[in-house]
Amino acid sequence: MAIIKGVDHLRIEKKKRQKAESIKESKKEVKDQAKARQKIALWVVQHYEGLEPIKTIGVGKIYTSGILGSGGKSVSVIINDEEKNIIDGILIGDDFNPSHPGAQVENSDYNYVEQTMHKNLDGIEIKYWEENNNDDSKN
Repeated sequence: MAIIKGVDHLRIEKKKRQKAESIKESKKEVKDQAKARQKIALWVVQHYEGLEPIKTIGVGKIYTSGILGSGGKSVSVIINDEEKNIIDGILIGDDFNPSHPGAQVENSDYNYVEQTMHKNLDGIEIKYWEENNNDDSKN
């Protein structure tokens, strides 16, 4: 009977350790994602300009394409919370630095600039943005 209690105790301790490791990994993942959003937002500020200043940048989920990421990664962003200012499919490298502009609608308030502008993120709110993929057009 003492052996069973010992085994149960070991199982409980193992579960506690696994839970602590999982929480630690989750916190690291959240921290890494925040760093990635910062890099992506900085690139957007340095490569998109318009008549109105950029006040907010929403960075969407980072998608990995292909088998084991062989197709690369991409992300979508929204500038100043306006749907017409969505930039979709920005290609990013493994280090989360964007490498190619995405697609945007014709009437966007912001245009891509090839030459990097010397701007920073001062005064700009960066947040996680969940794209709304609901299609409201019902026949």
